[in-house]
Amino acid sequence: MSGVILRELRQTRPFGSLEEEIIVGVQMAAHRLVAPWARILDDRADLTPTQYNLLRILRGAGRDGRTCSEIAERLITRDPDVTRLTERLVRRGLARRDVDRVDRRVARIRITQEGSALLRRLDPVIAELPRRLLRGMDTKQQRALLAGLEMLIAGAPQWTSPQEKGADHAEA
Repeated sequence: MSGVILRELRQTRPFGSLEEEIIVGVQMAAHRLVAPWARILDDRADLTPTQYNLLRILRGAGRDGRTCSEIAERLITRDPDVTRLTERLVRRGLARRDVDRVDRRVARIRITQEGSALLRRLDPVIAELPRRLLRGMDTKQQRALLAGLEMLIAGAPQWTSPQEKGADHAEA
């Protein structure tokens, strides 16, 4: 082991367990990958990564749009209040809320032309970012990392806080 995590943290004592060191390492790596992405989104579009993710979900949904609960299921980072998150995008004109034609109690969220145009402007920058961030790893190393991440995601239980369990993802 090279001890990069310990050195970066200026920690002199070893971690209590290998698992603890892995969790801290994943947190540090995630921050190093997400921070530049978040800065770009904020600087160029005044968006958070979660808002950007929501717009991409809506773009992928096409004309059908998505309900708040469908959006919540697809978000990379869980947000207990998807309704409020979508409202911010609606107020900015990047998304719109429509009453469902079949069930009038349900609202469908759709991306607007302005939202689509914003994503098109961001696409080239966002597409280049992973290449820049992972340029220190060759393809074999990247594939090994991906395999490890997939094992971790598939094997780790999805934890839900007590607040999230009671959170209301109402559709209207």
